[in-house]
Amino acid sequence: MLNVSEILQTIKQLIEVRIEIVKNEIKDQFSDIFSRIFILVLMGLFSMMILLFASISLAFYLGEILYSDYKGFLYVSLIYLILFVLFYFLRESKSILQTFKHLFRTFIFRIKK
Repeated sequence: MLNVSEILQTIKQLIEVRIEIVKNEIKDQFSDIFSRIFILVLMGLFSMMILLFASISLAFYLGEILYSDYKGFLYVSLIYLILFVLFYFLRESKSILQTFKHLFRTFIFRIKK
């Protein structure tokens, strides 16, 4: 027959093991989320580099067509200005916000609706 102290010790060990399992699961989830965020940041940096070099290439190409380098860069900057104004007016759009919210939820947290 088991005494009460052995039962309490067993219950205490079970609780400690369960707490350790939960801690490990939380650590795994955090490391998974941070690794996805890191990958997302790297993708953003590479996208910015691609955009930068594509913009410079387009500016030089337009400059060659227009026989003026500054006009090529001016037109590329005007394209970016138009895009900025467009996004400025669309910044409160519910559909765009929902799309980005869904994108980040599925990529970072793997939550699907």
